[in-house]
Amino acid sequence: MALGEVESRGRKYYLSISDGKLVHSENGERKYYGYVAGVLEKIYRQERTFNGETVPYWYIDIRGEKKELYSLALPYKSGVFKSIVLSLASDESIGFSTVKIEPYKKGEFTKVVVYSSERRLDWITKELPPVETIEIAGQPVKDDTKRMKYISSLVEQINKRTGGRK
Repeated sequence: MALGEVESRGRKYYLSISDGKLVHSENGERKYYGYVAGVLEKIYRQERTFNGETVPYWYIDIRGEKKELYSLALPYKSGVFKSIVLSLASDESIGFSTVKIEPYKKGEFTKVVVYSSERRLDWITKELPPVETIEIAGQPVKDDTKRMKYISSLVEQINKRTGGRK
C-alpha cells in the first residue's frame, strides 16, 4: 500500500483571443494578456450555444507551472486555431516541453506565434488541402471539408503525443 498527498489540479481559466490579445473574462471584467505558456495537455472539440444556435469550438488546454489550467477557446474554422495546430504538429516533444502561444495584431488581422521550449515553431507544412467551391441551390459556396479533416487529423496526432491528459 502506498500513501501520498493528492496534488491539487489548480483553477481553470477560460481564454479567448480578441484583437491580437488573449482575453480572460470573469464577473464582467475582461483582462488582456500577451501570451499563455505551460505544458499542452490536450486539444478537443466541443459544442457551445450562443443565442440558441449551436456552434463548434476548439479548446486547447495548457497546464501552467502552478498547476492552473488554461483553456483557450477558438471557433472551429478559426485561422488562428489552424496556425496553432500546424505549429504544434511540427514539434515531436509536445507534451513534455513548455509551449507558449503568443497572439499579435498585423494590420487588421490577428496572427499567432507558437514556441516550444523557447524555440519558435514553423508549420508542419505550408501545403494545405485546397478550399473547393461547390454549388448549393445555384449559389457558389466555399467547402473546406478536406482542409478541416486534415487539421482534425493533426489534432489527433498531437493528442497522441501528449497522451490526451485529463
